[in-house]
Amino acid sequence: MILLVLAMIVLDMMGVMAILKIQLNAISVVNLVMSIGIAVEFCVHITHAFLVSSGDRGSRAKAALCTMGASVFSGITLTKLVGVIVLSFAKSQVFVVYYFQMYLALVLIGFLHGLVFLPVLLSICGPPSRRVAEEKPEDQPAVSTE
Repeated sequence: MILLVLAMIVLDMMGVMAILKIQLNAISVVNLVMSIGIAVEFCVHITHAFLVSSGDRGSRAKAALCTMGASVFSGITLTKLVGVIVLSFAKSQVFVVYYFQMYLALVLIGFLHGLVFLPVLLSICGPPSRRVAEEKPEDQPAVSTE
């Protein structure tokens, strides 16, 4: 599933490049390859939190978003967004086109795929839980050791 989402992110990046008329050259290819690694950051934390949770798929997807969603949003999305917005003030068109526009697209596409699409996909057709929900023992009377 992660490979499917990563392929979708790269294809979406190529679509954004076509819309923005960014040519496929050495710089854009390096950015596309690098976008795979950054896209993994958006997806792997949510998927790991989903896999270690117990319950049905819906509750596990909700638990994954509750435990890791804020970390992915603030730790990856916002920090990269702040770093990318600084590039918009560059005087060089190379930085504006190949770094600002492409990285902004990557952050937005990665955010939408990792925090919106992936949890929905996992809740619909994610793997079943490997953990068995532990049952709490019923209240037993205390045994005195007199």
